[in-house]
Amino acid sequence: MKKTEHPFLGHSKLFFAPALGYLLIFALFPLALSVYFSSPSLNFSSYIALFEFPELWRVILNTLIFSFGTASISTLLGLNLAILVDSMKRGRRALTLLGYLPYTIPFTASALIWTTIYDPIYGPLNYFLSLLSLPRLNWLGNPSLQIYSATIVSVWSSVPLAFIICLAALRSVQEQIREAAQVDGMGAWHYYTSLALPMSKGAILTAFLMTLIIAFGNFDLPYILNSGYAYSMATLPFLVWFEIFYQNEVAQGLAAGVLLTAFVSVFSILLIRVTTRGGGNFRRRVSLFFRVPDFVFKALVYVVSFVTLVFLLFPVYWMALIATRAQSLDFVNPPLLLPLKLDLSPFVQTAQQAAPYVVTSLAVSLVAMAITVLLASPAAYSVSRFNTKWLLNLSIYLYALPSASFVFGLYFIFYKLNALNTWLALMISAPIFTVPFSTWILSNFLSSLPRHYEEAASVDGYSPFRSFYEIVLPLIRPGLLATMLISFIVSWHLLLVPLVLSQTPYEFNFPPTGSLTVTIFATYFDPNSLGSSVGYNVWPQLASAGVILSLPVIALALYTQEYLLKGLNFATKG
Repeated sequence: MKKTEHPFLGHSKLFFAPALGYLLIFALFPLALSVYFSSPSLNFSSYIALFEFPELWRVILNTLIFSFGTASISTLLGLNLAILVDSMKRGRRALTLLGYLPYTIPFTASALIWTTIYDPIYGPLNYFLSLLSLPRLNWLGNPSLQIYSATIVSVWSSVPLAFIICLAALRSVQEQIREAAQVDGMGAWHYYTSLALPMSKGAILTAFLMTLIIAFGNFDLPYILNSGYAYSMATLPFLVWFEIFYQNEVAQGLAAGVLLTAFVSVFSILLIRVTTRGGGNFRRRVSLFFRVPDFVFKALVYVVSFVTLVFLLFPVYWMALIATRAQSLDFVNPPLLLPLKLDLSPFVQTAQQAAPYVVTSLAVSLVAMAITVLLASPAAYSVSRFNTKWLLNLSIYLYALPSASFVFGLYFIFYKLNALNTWLALMISAPIFTVPFSTWILSNFLSSLPRHYEEAASVDGYSPFRSFYEIVLPLIRPGLLATMLISFIVSWHLLLVPLVLSQTPYEFNFPPTGSLTVTIFATYFDPNSLGSSVGYNVWPQLASAGVILSLPVIALALYTQEYLLKGLNFATKG
């Protein structure tokens, strides 16, 4: 049967033109600038120098260990936790909430709190090892351990995303299939290995690729955890920043950025293929060469899930604990793991100092959120209704690229516009990282919406834009709210872009001058970070900064968790 043509097909370009124009100017053009300035004379001397750089291969190996280690472990742990939640009759909502809680905590806060957990003398991790009669380790000081220590933190941050993606796939298994499996007497091991997991393979691969891509572009964790800026913990995103903005080796740093972009492009193409070609439609049973008794399978799932939840939740508890007690209680051995006396004075003092940074982050995140919805919603409508699949592919590709791919081009543009250290630069830059992902999310929301609403509106004489704004958008209100939440979270979490584009804090004036964000403020309490305002460990202030950085997003995510989870679920549907 011939497919019905959409009544507003002739207006398709008007829907995607604003988003495409924005992405051309502020994403693709900065990317092209980075490629051009990496070798402006076309003699490729910077690339030759890069590959002759003796530490490059260590950095590449670090990046591969960090990225593939993160993706592999977080996908396995997330999948195991998803199986547990999927099999539960009660408590599913509460456990889901606990499982995705670390997703809301910025990488910056994660790294800061893990520096205290890793402390070789007073940190709780070495204390736990000593209880098991294992040797204490210098997690961040031993070059042979540094990249693995960073990978552990990255896994901690990535498990929630893999968990949500896998859980969404498992919960999408049709109820009649579940009932038929029960009637056939199919046990848990047989059900998951023969039916549920094969049917969810596309989502599981998506979880692996998304966590891999995020880890490949992760600048925050190596930057904060790498206290001495040693190459033993350096990854490619860190090398890009270090060479361009710290060593002033611009061409060589940009060459490293092109290399990073090439790596991630391979994975982004795989992600496009998986998410746009229905990778999760496999429904054939798979017979394994071995069978695990149900009680063993369930015991393994429960034990691994318990360990995973402790791993996910303890750093959050530890951050809250040391943020609300006196510093004298921090540097004792063995560490005090229970609250003894509440002391909010460090938190209050840190919150007062954070005010200008919080205002900047709040303003930038809110404006970026508004820009994202205005640009992404009509672009997504074009993708879902007018078959502009190339725009969806472009959105997924740009979403996958790390901030290190764009940051020099953005710096160059705003330097020429004399707009460095302004809110405007951050407000324009932040949607680069939210418009593509939001277009992806909303296109899937819109694809699930029947077309007869627009057809009826066309018959009633509605213009294309009136139909879109008055009929379509109200029907996808949950998707819009999910998009707004995710856009706010991503913008609030940004570190590399404000680190490069900003120099001073907001001065409470108008027009606003100064644009350092709360993510940068939080790093000032790490005595080893660049620009630190302290010369020694101040755990209460450091943890307080982490809480201040995390609390708005955690509160927002908890209050609107249903919409946030729905948005993340829709992002993975092909």
